[in-house]
Amino acid sequence: MRGRTAVLLVPVVVAAMTLLVGCSADTSPAPSPAQIATAADCLAPQVITNLGLRADARELSATSHPDVPAPGSVPASFEAVGVVECVTGERLTDAQGVWDAITVRHLEGDLGPLLAALAAPHETSTGDQLCPASDVATFQLWLVDALGRAVRPAPPVDVCGGPTPAVRQAVAALAEIEVAHYRVHLAAARATVVPTAEPTVG
Repeated sequence: MRGRTAVLLVPVVVAAMTLLVGCSADTSPAPSPAQIATAADCLAPQVITNLGLRADARELSATSHPDVPAPGSVPASFEAVGVVECVTGERLTDAQGVWDAITVRHLEGDLGPLLAALAAPHETSTGDQLCPASDVATFQLWLVDALGRAVRPAPPVDVCGGPTPAVRQAVAALAEIEVAHYRVHLAAARATVVPTAEPTVG
């Protein structure tokens, strides 16, 4: 009986291991450590692209806003003291027309919850979820150290591809110390009104 019991237990153990493997398949490997940039830049080409915008060359030059490293995990040696958040959704209007803009927010506070949220496992989407259109603004983050250097963290995302609630809540809990808005792309040029000739009286 003991031998038979042992044989029956083997499929159960194998089945349990199979279930564990199936659960772990929903978690992707942690990204490689991000390279450290000289400064945070919300108007860098890669950041603008990740925000879903396109830039006008006449507004943003490669000299002023060069390429920046790709997002990744926060390097263990990097000690963040602040956050720069690059946010879409703002529209600016001037004599030329209506512009898509990026809002740059400098944030400070307790970074512990944010760093913990950024270090959470990265889950992968199965593609079976229904993801309705969201009116929540898209954002990209920079972490900044005391020397002004910065890294772009790759935040874990939810099943719809957006930053997890833990990341959003941690960012929302920080204090805004400075904010600025920058034109990126002329979305709608101001129409030029051509004056009509006055009718003549014969």
